[in-house]
Formats: sequence, C-alpha cells, structure tokens
Amino acid sequence: MTNNHKEAGLSEVIGFILLLALTVAALSVWMVYVVPVTGREEEIAQMNIVKDQFTEYKFTLDALRTNIAIDNLSPVMTSTSFTLGTGGGNTQAGGVFLAMLKPIASYGTLSVQDTGDQFNIDSSNYHGSAGAKGEFPINITSLKYSSHNNYWIQQQYVYQLGGVFLYQDIGATNRISPLISIANAANNSIVVYVVPVNLVGGGSITGNGPVRVDTRQRILPKYNISQDYYLNNKWVNLSVSTSDNSTAAVWQNVFTDTVVREQISSSAYTLSSIWNPTTKRTTVFINITGSNPTAPWDVALYVQRAEFYVTFNNIAQGLT
Repeated sequence: MTNNHKEAGLSEVIGFILLLALTVAALSVWMVYVVPVTGREEEIAQMNIVKDQFTEYKFTLDALRTNIAIDNLSPVMTSTSFTLGTGGGNTQAGGVFLAMLKPIASYGTLSVQDTGDQFNIDSSNYHGSAGAKGEFPINITSLKYSSHNNYWIQQQYVYQLGGVFLYQDIGATNRISPLISIANAANNSIVVYVVPVNLVGGGSITGNGPVRVDTRQRILPKYNISQDYYLNNKWVNLSVSTSDNSTAAVWQNVFTDTVVREQISSSAYTLSSIWNPTTKRTTVFINITGSNPTAPWDVALYVQRAEFYVTFNNIAQGLT
C-alpha cells in the first residue's frame, strides 16, 4: 500500500529546494552582472561630479585673484565642497543580505602636496642679471583627488598652476589650460603673460562623503621679474621639469596648444624637451624669440604670481 502522505511531504521538500535554487541563481546573476554595472554607473557619475567641482574650484580661484588685483581688496576666504566617493553601497544597507545586492561604496582621497616638479620662467633681461632675486624656478604644488573605485578605472584630478589635469592609466590630459598666454601683438611682437598659481598647505583627507576646502589668497610682493626693466626681452623661456613621463607629455601638449591656438608663427619659438640621465628628469620648454629681425626686443613678459592657503575641514562622518 502506497503512503501518499510521505510522497506529498517529499514533493514539498523538492519544490522548496527548487525554489531555493532558483532564488540563489537569480541572486548570483544579480551580483555578477547587475551589481558591477550599477557600481560602474555610480562611479562614473561620481567622477563627473569631481570634474565639475574641480572646474568650479579653478574658476573660483581665478575670480578671487582677479577681484583682489583689480579692486585692491584684502584677502578673503572661499569655501568649496568636494565629494569623496559614491557615498552609497553597503554602508546604507539594512543587513548582510541587502548589502550583497548593492555595489560596494567607493571612496576618495583629497590632498595638497608638492608634486616634485618645477616650473621656471627665464628671459634675456632677467637671466643672470644683478637684480634678479631668484623667484624662479618654483616648486609646483597641487590639489589632487585620487579615486579608489571598485568597478571603474582609477582617475586623478589635479589642479596646479591654474589648470586642471586628468591622470589615468593611459596618460594625462589637460582638461583646463593653465594661466599661460602667448599672443601676437603689433609689429610682429609677442606678449607672454603667465600667472603661476601655487597652493600653500599640506596633508590629505580620505573617506566617503563631502569635505570642505577653505582657500585664502596670500598677498605677494611685486616680483622683480614683473618690473618694467624686465618686460621687454629678446627671448622668454618657459619650462617644466618633471620625473613623470605623463606629466612631461601633457605639458608639451599645453605649450603646443597655446601657440597653435594663438596662431604664433613657427619661426617665433622653439618647443622641445631635454632628458637628463643623471637626475632622471625631463625638462619640457618653449623658447619664444619673436619673428621680427628688425626689432630684437620684441617679446614682452608679464608675470603675476599667486599663492593660496588651503585647509581641509571634515563635515561628514567616515573621513580621516
């Protein structure tokens, strides 16, 4: 005689196991495919936010510097908010099970640091003159955001010398040009205008969430290189010395884009780089000589140094 009660119980167990297997399979597909795609989209969106924040920071400092120079104002402090990481993920989940269904939150590091690179300005009048005070070269400092992404490529956004740069594994890109202008003027003369922006401060902050960056401009004395005697030159040389190949390449592009944009004659400048095997550093330079043989003092140089004090302030939990 067949025991129908046992067969019915066995069917329920088998059904439960099949349902559990389907659930586990669905969760596995979700974790393998959906979670990484969602995490990637969140991290791409986060890096776009960082890009916009660095753009805003650059133009805020430009406006601050310009207003002080024009209106002779006292230094004022400006505050800018930067977002570190995606700010979501398993930190907001209600338990271990829900945490498995969400992307792991990324985090970021914001720092002010000496890059180890140098920016130099030299000219025929300034070079070796008795009155030269040695204001250049200057050590390049930067505000840098370093990503710690889990699902997308790592990126670094860097603000230095008044420009914004993007570093990735494939190299570096100049997102917003530094404050360097090389322009044609009357009688085939050339005007070189440079604003080397440097940041004073140090340290870093790492975490997930917003951080406030307070920036105040430092009033600098009028540099000797900007005085009238040094304005008109036979030649002006701008250069960047670095041990990083990506940085050397991006600065060569910066100098190239500057002269191409302003349609400077190729006979008016020399653009190249020099490798020093002893120091293991590359110096990328552009030497502007002008193209008017009858006017040897036809390269005007204007320099306006700018420095900003930068401090970080923790305005959210999870930052160190």
